[in-house]
Amino acid sequence: TRFLTVRTRFLAVRPRFLAVTTRFLAVRTRFLAVMTRVLAVTTWFLAVRTRFLAVRTRFLA
Repeated sequence: TRFLTVRTRFLAVRPRFLAVTTRFLAVRTRFLAVMTRVLAVTTWFLAVRTRFLAVRTRFLA
């Protein structure tokens, strides 16, 4: 009977666990997408800044 109780509790907990896992995966995916965008913007910004510094150096020299 104790085994049945444990099994029932496990079956009751499992859907909630799956829901939490799904939500966690969704949040992680969104977070990764945001991080990718941030990295892309940062790379673009650094490229623009480097070009600007090169042009300024050439202009000053």
